[in-house]
Amino acid sequence: MDLSTVSRLQSSLAASTGPIASSCTQALAAGRPSTVKTQKLGLKFSSLSGKSIKDAAGVSSRRVKCSAEGSKTGFKVRAEQINVSTNAISTLQRTVPVVDQEIVTLKGKVILKRSKTNSEPTTPFADFQKLVWFTLVSTELDEQANLKKSARTQMQVDGSHCVGGIEVCEIAFSVECDFGEPGALIVESRSGEEFFLQSAELSSADSSELYQFPCNSWINQKSEENYKLVATKDQFRSHFLNEVIHRIFFTNKVYLPKDTPSGLQKLRSFEMATLRGNGTGERKHHDRIYEYDVYNDLGDAEANILRPTLGGPGNIPYPRRCRTGRKVDEKTGMEVRPARIPGTNFRQSVYVPRDEDFSIDKTQGFQGDSLKGLQSTLVPMLRAKFDETPDDFDNVHQLYSLYRSGLNLLPENPQLQPSQKEREDVRKFLEDYVQENSGQRVQLEEIKYQPPQIVDEPQDHMTWMNDEEFGRQTLAGINPVVIKRATVFPPTSALSEEEYGPATALTAQHIEQYLFSNGKRMTAAEAVATKRLFTIDYHDIYMPYINKINSQKVLTKDGEEPRKCFIYAPRAFFFLTDDKKMKPVAIELSLPPPYNGENQSHKRVFTPPRFEHEHDSEWELAKLHFNSVDFGYHELISHWMKCHCVMEPFVIASHRQLSAMHPIFVLLDPCFVNTMRINANARGSLIACAPEGTIESYFTPGKYGNEMSAVVYDKLWRFDRAGLPHDLLDRGMAEHDYSAPGGVKLLFEDYPFAKDALDVWNATKEYITDYVKIFYSSDEKVREDEELQAWWKEIREVGHGDKKDEPWWPTCKTVGSLIEILCNILWIAGPQHAAVNFGQYGYCGFMLNRPPMTRRPIPEPNTAEYKRMCYDFEAYMFRVVSSPMQTLMIMTTLNVLSTHAKDEEYIGQRLEHKSNWTSNPKVLEVFQKYAQKVERLEHMFHQRNHQRKDLKNRRGALEKSGYTLMYPTSEPGVTGRGIPWSISI
Repeated sequence: MDLSTVSRLQSSLAASTGPIASSCTQALAAGRPSTVKTQKLGLKFSSLSGKSIKDAAGVSSRRVKCSAEGSKTGFKVRAEQINVSTNAISTLQRTVPVVDQEIVTLKGKVILKRSKTNSEPTTPFADFQKLVWFTLVSTELDEQANLKKSARTQMQVDGSHCVGGIEVCEIAFSVECDFGEPGALIVESRSGEEFFLQSAELSSADSSELYQFPCNSWINQKSEENYKLVATKDQFRSHFLNEVIHRIFFTNKVYLPKDTPSGLQKLRSFEMATLRGNGTGERKHHDRIYEYDVYNDLGDAEANILRPTLGGPGNIPYPRRCRTGRKVDEKTGMEVRPARIPGTNFRQSVYVPRDEDFSIDKTQGFQGDSLKGLQSTLVPMLRAKFDETPDDFDNVHQLYSLYRSGLNLLPENPQLQPSQKEREDVRKFLEDYVQENSGQRVQLEEIKYQPPQIVDEPQDHMTWMNDEEFGRQTLAGINPVVIKRATVFPPTSALSEEEYGPATALTAQHIEQYLFSNGKRMTAAEAVATKRLFTIDYHDIYMPYINKINSQKVLTKDGEEPRKCFIYAPRAFFFLTDDKKMKPVAIELSLPPPYNGENQSHKRVFTPPRFEHEHDSEWELAKLHFNSVDFGYHELISHWMKCHCVMEPFVIASHRQLSAMHPIFVLLDPCFVNTMRINANARGSLIACAPEGTIESYFTPGKYGNEMSAVVYDKLWRFDRAGLPHDLLDRGMAEHDYSAPGGVKLLFEDYPFAKDALDVWNATKEYITDYVKIFYSSDEKVREDEELQAWWKEIREVGHGDKKDEPWWPTCKTVGSLIEILCNILWIAGPQHAAVNFGQYGYCGFMLNRPPMTRRPIPEPNTAEYKRMCYDFEAYMFRVVSSPMQTLMIMTTLNVLSTHAKDEEYIGQRLEHKSNWTSNPKVLEVFQKYAQKVERLEHMFHQRNHQRKDLKNRRGALEKSGYTLMYPTSEPGVTGRGIPWSISI
């Protein structure tokens, strides 16, 4: 022991009175052991158990017994025989440097959930609580620069209660009176039972302060492995190598990195390090590790179903996903798919960090919807045994019957009725199949779907077929983010004319017969000049893939067969009428060379009938083909790529580089809920290869859909233009107007999506601006924030690494740049995703409005097929669009994807159990301001729908509700409204 330490201890002991102080002072001076018997202990051992005192002190005492003597001011510790050596004091002074300190008690509660359902847990609480310990950590260090910690404690059996699976448990911590402000909570679990720690809350000894820990995390014993691994790293070895640390939680106070209290600095770094992993090994269900990987998991190597890797050197650029560490097939470079759950046809879940999983409520909702989907996919298989036209609906009535009376398992034709034995065999097969795959016993009679809004609300159930409705949905439908103002006509193409033929077959004559303003005909050039000609153009995106898509094959029991699909590269033009409606004026459908054996392209132009109630079969089929491509583009690009896919790197980087106590992490945290889980599920089923992949199986592009989404990401996606104002300007749907909120003004007011979305954008930007300026008073503070800069660097160079050299990335070096970045993130996660997601069932649940599949081309005039089309258009139409099986599968999928969970968290709101997300009064003030503004917006949108009769594009087929996709809130279920904070479904 050095002299300065001895001197400090002597000084401390000299200030005390009594035999212990005297004995210890003499021992220090003489350098000999000191024996203390049954006296009031001057040194405090509150943070040590009896065994810990004995081990730490190296004493030779025969017994160590500590007891607490209560008083009004706290507790004093007594000991009955402790032999203390000089070396022991040297050890003890690192933990107990203060003399004659009183012990105070901080009492509070812990809220947790142990059951994976809403039922009561099976293990008695008294047994469970013995295996879980809590330690409180101060924001201050002790005099030796070590963590200042409380004694380990456990939840109290008395006073704890459980309601609906939620357990509220009392807890108390003993700390020195100079402990300082609690800043962190260390949780150690030796229980084999995983539990969800929702929150902890403590009051100061005098009840004047409340300390809240918003945990919202799963705790399991296996998580200790990763913490031990990180503790061996050089920067943490001396601090945490011998510590028992399973999990760390911080209070709801936020700090920029340089402002972090001394007692939390190492814990802040340590906790982030545990989330980063080391890039090796397969991730397990209990892990909380966030790493990156390329999309090499969309095929099935074991079944030899190969799909290209998306992202990474030498591949088509793409964002990164979460790494699972599953085995990679050496031959194909593809990640092996998860194994199937024994006894079922379901695969094991794709890994996501444990806290990214669905909540219990959301998981149960998904199980119910999946069961409904399982039932639905079996029905057409059985109908095929008995139905005379198994591949097609017979008529429109049959499609409507899915919503009115349900789909009967057996055919209507009396001559095709099965025998009673066959009926019983079918029923038993269905019941056993569902039992095998879901574990639930059900009685199957018929399946009925909720009527989609597009056919439920209008008095005329054929409204979806009107040209006016076709045009209206470009502004207020499921994909209102692609229409743009035409700046030239006829259209041009960036594709090689030698390879793909002329850019277009459209001429001014095709459209000028429909261009009228104030009773006078306009030329195409005048329509362009007056900003009244608009287009949706998929020509250049689809043209290189048309021959590939149309020549696909599928594997059947008899070998490979041609896939029944046919697609065009389409573009459509619309004229903005005097009453601000989008009138369709032409559709061009293109095929690349070779066509009919000749090296030439084939382009057909279709125009609408001149009179409102006139029928034109070719025009109706052209609309079906265009809507099918638009729906496919929506699913894989507007929805999947531009929302789900591009957001995942932001989620991963935020957990890896921003501490839970960073103010920007706290702002973004609700924007990331469920995103990684729904993305992982999508890679396992929705966008996976056929036959398990829904989109590849039932949308026309088939196996080329994901690859096309990567091409669009490579060619067209820019983060700096992803925000709404920039997007509207790029599409020519708005113009700069710095006097207007958001700095832009729409070309015309009756653009329902953009009108409402701009109001949401402006309110959200004001909230973000106010929030950011609480913590960053200058650009210098942004630049000095090490975590923030590391976060933005990792997003650009790793998460979106294939675009890291693009010059358009915001710098994140100024307050304004940071606000721009955050606005874009919140926009993509919330309003943009809501606009293209929660109307899917309402608009696309009726297959004819948005067919996912087209199976035949439009017949050429003077052919047998053309005559068949003219003879019975209804029957021919169902030969072109999706089959009953395809329809049922997509309807079921869209029903699930359009559903709000019970625990959905909407913009401007926080769930009750997350109301402790911050204790900063300034933050709470700006959030309350935002919440009130969001509430007013919902009222304003309702007025636009029901009081503004001049805004005709808001209603159309939605006669009752109007445009509701930007309504901020919603009830659970399929509602066609509501903006969650995150991409949660």
